[in-house]
Amino acid sequence: MRSTDPNTLASQSTSAAQPRSLDSHGMRIDAERRQGDVVLAHVSGEVDLLSAPELRQWVKQNVTAPSALVLDLDGVGFLGSAGLSVLAELSEQAAHDTLTWAIVATKRVVLRPLEATGLVAQMPVYENIDDAVQAVAGDK
Repeated sequence: MRSTDPNTLASQSTSAAQPRSLDSHGMRIDAERRQGDVVLAHVSGEVDLLSAPELRQWVKQNVTAPSALVLDLDGVGFLGSAGLSVLAELSEQAAHDTLTWAIVATKRVVLRPLEATGLVAQMPVYENIDDAVQAVAGDK
C-alpha cells in the first residue's frame, strides 16, 4: 500500500512509479517506463565530470530490482572518461546479476570511446530502442 504521507520519500515508492526526468550540468535524462518494469532513459547533452555523478545517482534512484534499464545514448554530444566510468560500473553490476540493462548507441561520439577502451565488448549495445527493450524484457 502506498503512503499518502507527504513526508514519505519518493525513493520508497514502488517500482511501477514513473521514473523522474533530470536536467543537470548540461545533461538531460527523459525517462519513461516500457513493457512493465523496463525503464527507458533518453540521455542527451554531455556526460562528463560534472554530469556523470548525476547519471550514476539517477540510475540508483530510478532503477531498482526487478526493473531493467535501457540507456538511449544517441542524444549524447560528448562522452568523457567520467561517463565511461559510470557505464563500466553499470556493466559490473550486470555481471553480478544486480542489474539488467542495455545501451542504444549508433553515434560515433559514443561508440568510439566504448570501442577505444574495449568496453563495447562488455556491454549490451543495440542499434535501436525496440531491440534493446526486447532484450532486457526477455531477460526477466
